[in-house]
Amino acid sequence: MNRLLIQAALCVILCPLLTAQQPGQPSSTTETAQSAADVPQSSAGSQRIQAIKNARTICIDSETAFLTVSTLDRALMKQKNWEMLGLNIVNDPHGADLEIQVNRVVFTHIHTYILTDKATGIVLASGRVRAFDGVIAAGPMAEQIVKALSATRLPAPTPGSDRGI
Repeated sequence: MNRLLIQAALCVILCPLLTAQQPGQPSSTTETAQSAADVPQSSAGSQRIQAIKNARTICIDSETAFLTVSTLDRALMKQKNWEMLGLNIVNDPHGADLEIQVNRVVFTHIHTYILTDKATGIVLASGRVRAFDGVIAAGPMAEQIVKALSATRLPAPTPGSDRGI
């Protein structure tokens, strides 16, 4: 009897987690609905770009003990484009322009992050890294974050500038 109760409890707990991670079915839309939806998306896109360009400080908030703030801090500073971004990492969440929220999905090796603008609450970037622990996950996560910020803050390389003599 106890075994059946434990199995039922585990099923109730784990089933929502498993179904939440499965990709949804693509929805079908008409062309008129898509053209009407393009206008708000472009203004939202420009707000995201402005939020990233105007930011000067960033703070990290970790909701898991598996990936600490200092671990991600070090991984961000090791990225080659970090200095060119001109962002300072601060400990005070109230004084920061951007915030990175780090978490780990329960009973998995999936570490997630969400980069948001503190003033408006707009999500600027999000992603996930599958790694055994937070130290291993910090490198690829920092690489994704710097890549997302660099796309907006840094000038695009000119064609032919990467050639040698």
